[in-house]
Amino acid sequence: MSQALFPGWRPSGGEAARLAPVVAALRDAGRGHGLKLQARRPDQWHATLCFIGYDMQHAVTPALLGAFAQAAARIPPHRFSIERATYWPQAGAVVALPFDCPALQALCDATRDAIRRCGVAPLQTTTQPHVTLAYLDRHLPPQDWLDDIDCGSAGTFLVDGFELLFNPGGRYDALERWALTGAELPRPPEQGTLL
Repeated sequence: MSQALFPGWRPSGGEAARLAPVVAALRDAGRGHGLKLQARRPDQWHATLCFIGYDMQHAVTPALLGAFAQAAARIPPHRFSIERATYWPQAGAVVALPFDCPALQALCDATRDAIRRCGVAPLQTTTQPHVTLAYLDRHLPPQDWLDDIDCGSAGTFLVDGFELLFNPGGRYDALERWALTGAELPRPPEQGTLL
């Protein structure tokens, strides 16, 4: 069993329905290239905002839940669209990468900071938000056929909240959910000029 714990975003039912044809196209194209693509189920589609770790249920404290609530209050609801699908050989994952979305990256960073403020070192931070759609064998060469998959037809996805997700094995249970209520993105710090 996975026992994974992380804050994450999941598509709504309607959004998942628009993503399903992209996954079907991936499966068909993979088969056409002699590959066995293991598609994830729609209820498994999510974007990990920051990965806390495995067997970390003890980290779910009132302080952590409060820190996530503070993070949600700073980030506004926003939308993203998928730019392309790509293959990550280390994990064997076929992922959907959004077009550059500063608000989504800010949400990843805010959840990372919330975790750290509670004295927990996340196992992995998210520097490139993505949705894992399927798996192939690990360490394959680049999969150029993925460039031909039309991801734009999936439309836009609304990120208006996130959940603390726990994977007891084969599914993701939401332990808590927060709505995004920020008015605008925090401005990056400006560096003063020297002389």
